Amino acid sequence: MSDISIVRNHQLDKEEIRARIGKLADKISDRLGGSWCWEGDEAVCESRGARARVGYDERSISIEIALPRTLRPFRRKLESKVEAYLVGFLGEG
Repeated sequence: MSDISIVRNHQLDKEEIRARIGKLADKISDRLGGSWCWEGDEAVCESRGARARVGYDERSISIEIALPRTLRPFRRKLESKVEAYLVGFLGEG
């Protein structure tokens, strides 16, 4: 079960969205530690007890984040930060 689940439409081609997701996963790994890998069209990241899956297709990007118990009280704040980040990530702002 995911604590945070977000789906957004995008206008990017599949190669561009995959490249952006890869850069994001690298940034998260560098900043928070942990690791990530591709599982088909999903980047799976694990760090500090949290697990995130970022998937995409030709029209949308989906983010599923499972938080460790210690971070669950901050779920709404984290979800808001992810939503705000997606605006720039997808070139909406």
